[in-house]
Amino acid sequence: MAFMLRAGTHTVRRFIHTFDSPVENPTLLGGKGASLVRMHALGLPTPPGFTISTDGWRARRDGADGIPPQIAAELTECVTWLEETLGRRLEDAADPLLVSVRSGAPVSMPGMMDTVLNLGLNEEVTAGLAQTTDPDFAWPLFRRLLETFATVVRGIDAERVGAALANGTGPQQDCSALQALILEQGGRPFPTRASEQLAEAIQAVWRSWDSRRARRYRRYAGISDDLGTAVTVQAMVFGTYREASGTGVVFTRDPATGSPQAYGDYLARAQGEDVVAGGHDTEPLDTLRVQIPDAYAELEAALPKLEAAYRDMCDVEFTVERGKLWILQARAGQRSGAAAVRIAVDLVEEGLISVEDAVARIPVAAMTQLQAPVFAREQDLDVLGEGTPAAPGAAVGIAVFDAARAQELADGGERVVLIRPETSPEDIAGIIASVGIVTAVGGRTSHAAVVARGIGRPAVCGVRTLAVDPTARRATFAERTVAEGDRVAIDGISGIVAAGDVRLVPAQPGPRVASLLAWCDERRGLPISEDVPDGYTTMTGPEDPSAERVLIDVPWEGPGSAGVLARTATAALQGGATELALVLPAGLVEGDLRLEPGPWTQLVADPSSWSARLLAARTQPQDLPASNGFSGAVRDVHKPA
Repeated sequence: MAFMLRAGTHTVRRFIHTFDSPVENPTLLGGKGASLVRMHALGLPTPPGFTISTDGWRARRDGADGIPPQIAAELTECVTWLEETLGRRLEDAADPLLVSVRSGAPVSMPGMMDTVLNLGLNEEVTAGLAQTTDPDFAWPLFRRLLETFATVVRGIDAERVGAALANGTGPQQDCSALQALILEQGGRPFPTRASEQLAEAIQAVWRSWDSRRARRYRRYAGISDDLGTAVTVQAMVFGTYREASGTGVVFTRDPATGSPQAYGDYLARAQGEDVVAGGHDTEPLDTLRVQIPDAYAELEAALPKLEAAYRDMCDVEFTVERGKLWILQARAGQRSGAAAVRIAVDLVEEGLISVEDAVARIPVAAMTQLQAPVFAREQDLDVLGEGTPAAPGAAVGIAVFDAARAQELADGGERVVLIRPETSPEDIAGIIASVGIVTAVGGRTSHAAVVARGIGRPAVCGVRTLAVDPTARRATFAERTVAEGDRVAIDGISGIVAAGDVRLVPAQPGPRVASLLAWCDERRGLPISEDVPDGYTTMTGPEDPSAERVLIDVPWEGPGSAGVLARTATAALQGGATELALVLPAGLVEGDLRLEPGPWTQLVADPSSWSARLLAARTQPQDLPASNGFSGAVRDVHKPA
């Protein structure tokens, strides 16, 4: 559809863009919407749909509650277009069009925002769908819609929803119980009209940008609250049919190690959220190759196209509906520090990126993570269990089984290992507070794994012998019981969970890390020294100094500290500083640190620090007038270039 509309002699910018839009801008369309535009242009099989831009979020934020009139008019137009494109109609009991409503922030925020699936169902439509397909297919779809509508849209507590389902005798009865709960708790019935469902779901996704968990993640990750979220409305495809159907997530390279073969999880007769939520034990991607070889072959052919388009490892979500492959999303994938280095070096060797690209795209924190201690080889381990090595690194701490408790103990100075049946977005504060994560279910594409890799925490997922009782503050590994406060160790490379204090040793650089460090040393723009330079005034925050030579030594408490560092450097320049030296933060284990060219003279750090060697290669000193300021001195990079 057209990007612009003309009203008389005036050009009116649209808020809603279909996937054949000429615009591919994540800031406007969000990561999800931009990826769908890109995949459509590549000719990949994507269900049609449209995206309400981040401008729409701002229009709603700056106006009254509800959907602004222009967006409402465009929404009606785009729904009609979608119905005509597919030859199906909303609320058609014989062959209904159903849609998903998904968030799409410009910067990846895994699991923090809300999604509503199967929108467009009501009792009449579900009964008709059950007649033309299968009751065991249709009624669970309606139940899932009602569950998410209750929690996401109407804000009903998940425990109340679970209690309403506790006495159900089947999906149809569950649907009746959920509709009664929605009426009882919210004072309004579940809307039977698809247009009303769609309007409420869009507003719920907008609201989720300001949810407590999303705000907590953004504060940790240094993401601006002003970016907002796009909303993508897309025709549903179903992996829940009995025949040749399923859903999965595939990385074009292993996100934990960076090895070049595709790695993924697959779940037959499931919807996409079942895989990424981490609440199911998934099957390896090879299961799809065996069960539905044609769909696997088409997916396999699509992966190199996506890598070439993104010039990076991609994280791809897909569904197979009765043998037909549909690709739902692709993006530059979250990865461990080890994978970041291997992928960057390999892409240089494959000719997809330059050495300068490789040096520029690897987060400084990835090098800190890689240099972290690992399990010493020569020692006897008291192994409690083994699972999927989901995020590399090693950690030792006390066992904790509740996210809030983990945060409480960590705030008191304890090093805690969070052990959960599975993690959810609500656990984000506890995950951040922990030194490592263990889950009983899930794989490398689960919520726990993706978030752990993104923030530099080791993780072991899918420990099948693990049973967690958060209320009793204990867990059982097969026959072994671990109580809160017991010391445990995890190794995110081998997947081992061990009891007691395990000896950790410094990591040694492998061949690719050595190659990268050699490139960094060749391009070093700043000297690295452990000695604090003489004659410098130390600044630990953006106080107003009056010194020509300033040492920036800002405490690091996550990527949000990048803003403090930037303001401190700006204040130093505005105060008359002509030379700046930087103390590399010792706690740089997440986020990314990038300095604009400026009057830098030195990095104060251990000369053997891999992080310091990378940062020194990316920082080129440059004399700048003090009046120029340093407002962009440090910026956080949340995904590879």
